[in-house]
Amino acid sequence: MKDKDFPNYFRAGDKASIVAQSTYVNYVKWDLIFMVCGSTLTIFNYQDENSKTIIYVISGVLLLIATILSLVIKNKQFEDTWYRGRALAESCKTLTWRYITCSEYFENYLTVHEAKKRFIERITEIKDEFNDLNKELSANLIALPIITDEMKLVREFSLDIRKQYYLQHRIDNQINWYKNNADKNKSKYEGWFWAVIIAQILAIISIGFLIKFPNCNFNFVGLFSTLSACFFSWLQLKKYQENKEAYTTATSELNLIKQEAEEINSEGSFCKFVLDSENAMSREHTMWLAQKRK
Repeated sequence: MKDKDFPNYFRAGDKASIVAQSTYVNYVKWDLIFMVCGSTLTIFNYQDENSKTIIYVISGVLLLIATILSLVIKNKQFEDTWYRGRALAESCKTLTWRYITCSEYFENYLTVHEAKKRFIERITEIKDEFNDLNKELSANLIALPIITDEMKLVREFSLDIRKQYYLQHRIDNQINWYKNNADKNKSKYEGWFWAVIIAQILAIISIGFLIKFPNCNFNFVGLFSTLSACFFSWLQLKKYQENKEAYTTATSELNLIKQEAEEINSEGSFCKFVLDSENAMSREHTMWLAQKRK
């Protein structure tokens, strides 16, 4: 299924999360860049007082801008919108898959009207849980249908077709996404961690150089120390290691669950299969949101 085939609140929550994440990351990135630029200007020890004054003023302005960006980040709470928007979207997505596969609470023996009523009631409950996001959600997306044509179509499929549809568009899709992103996060974690170590080593070398040549007009200690701190902050922001572990765990769980698909021969067994699969996929986002609340 494509994004347009999911309910309005999934699309609204997804967009709010993506926008907040992008804004948050960009603010932090520029905050760190201004800090590095400010420390770079202080590398050379100018002898001329006018030159010193100019450099110190420019450096001070850059650090002031960085401070202002930090205050904006704190007050705007982009990270909260990012996390809660993602939780809203994923909650709606999980509910959607359960609805279209006729899983628990949306069984295929229900009438079209009763199944639709139950789905809208659950979406309303989810929406109410995230009322604080209302100001961030797009009105244009909220105005879209709660139950789309694709959702209605898939729900009418036979058991075998629904099973294949779910395996292909949900299970396989998620396994591929998790395994690819687990590897990417592992590589990025190692790369940025080595950047931290190298910057720290360069700072130590710079100190040794100043000890041997105390009259040198160049001092790189502040720059490399700042770079090391910024690289470490970026690691903390992107959570590469935590993501890698979460994605690897989800891949393993889904792959084990997928092996049970061959034994599905009834609506009851398929209902349990979907429920187990959705619980495995929602666990990552539940843990993610729980970590944010700590």
